[in-house]
Formats: sequence, C-alpha cells, structure tokens
Amino acid sequence: MKIFVMTIRCLAVITALCLNNQVCLAGEQTKQENTTKKAKVHHLLPIAPKASEAFKRQNDDLKKLMLQLYQCNQKDLLKSTKVSAEELVQWVFEGPFGWKFEAIRRVQSVDALSLSFNEQYQGDRILPLITGLHTMLVSAYGGENEFKFTKTISPKHLYDAAHNIEITRFKLTTPSNDAHYFNANCTSEQINEIETTFTNIIKRTNQYVQSIDHAGSMRESIVSVDYSSADFIKMAY
Repeated sequence: MKIFVMTIRCLAVITALCLNNQVCLAGEQTKQENTTKKAKVHHLLPIAPKASEAFKRQNDDLKKLMLQLYQCNQKDLLKSTKVSAEELVQWVFEGPFGWKFEAIRRVQSVDALSLSFNEQYQGDRILPLITGLHTMLVSAYGGENEFKFTKTISPKHLYDAAHNIEITRFKLTTPSNDAHYFNANCTSEQINEIETTFTNIIKRTNQYVQSIDHAGSMRESIVSVDYSSADFIKMAY
C-alpha cells in the first residue's frame, strides 16, 4: 500500500514538473515570437538618419543643380558675376552671407522661389531659386542654419517642402512660359540631368518624411497633384 501511495506521489510530481516545463517552454516560445515580431516591425520602419546628415546629401545635390542650371544659362551667371559657375557656386554655399543676398532683396524660402519665376524680375533667376530651395530645406529639416539642426522636425513641413520642390521641378522642366527663363538654352540632355537631380532631392525628402512619420499623419495627404496649376505652399514654422 505504501509503495502504491509513493508511486502515485511520484507520478504526481513528475506530471507537475512536466506541466511546469511545458508552461515554461510555451512562455519562452511566446516571448521569442513577440521578440521576432517586434524585430520585424522595427525592420519595416525606415530608420531616420540625423537631420544634419540627411541635409548634407540634399546640400550636395543643390550645389550640383545650381551648376547644372548655370551651364545652360550663361546670361543669368553674367548678371551675378564674371567668374566661373564653379566659383560662384562655392561663393554662394560657402560665403559669409547667411543666405541673405542683397542682389535678390535678402528673400528666402518660398519668397525666393516666387521671385525666380516673377516675370518682372530682371536679375539672375538661378540665385533666388537655389536660395529658396536651400533655406526652405534647412528649415524643413529643423535647422537654424545649415550647420545647426536643433528643432523638432515636422513631417508636415517636410511634406510641404517636397511639394514646393516638385512644383519648381515642374516649372523648370515642362515647356511653358515659366520654364522659358531657365531651359530655353538647355539641351535635352541637360534638362534630363536637371530633372534627375530634382528627382533625387524630392525622393530623399519624401523618404525622410516616411522615416519620421510613424503615426502615418501624412499618408492621406500624399496624393496626386496637378503641378501645372498648383501654388507654392507658404512655409510656416
């Protein structure tokens, strides 16, 4: 009888141990599955680079764009200087002017973009165009200037900047009265190169929006736009 009771007790202990072990294994498996799911979700979300690093890539393309535009718009270059296009680009991007040029009334951002397409404006149109794009992107990336990025970045501001760049690209590369100022002397190959540079800037801006807009607040805003009639969005910060 004692042997029978001991056997029953042993079986009960073994059963309990097995059950506990199964529970532990199940718990561990669930934990691993949750970790895997989190890793997959984290993998799906694009990781945003530092604003300063992201803007540096944009800045490099803006330099390229300015040079491309001057290469087929020598008249505009001569309105600003008698030096080479390369020297002027360096002067604009590295000079101590804080992107406030007296020649274009010290305007920046959208105001500078609008000036570059103003029919009444008789000066160098490329200078306000690049100034507008540069200063607008600095602000959109949360920068006080191109060297100091301390402000919180708003997906809406970046989206608005991408919208304005898209309008600028459309005006420059689509045959129209607006584009005449810029592409009248450009070859088809030069226009394609300019459009490629614009496309890279726009794509990079939209990718950064996606990398910081985890709540998806801008997904419904990104819709097809008729850029032939769209206006620049005034940037408010």
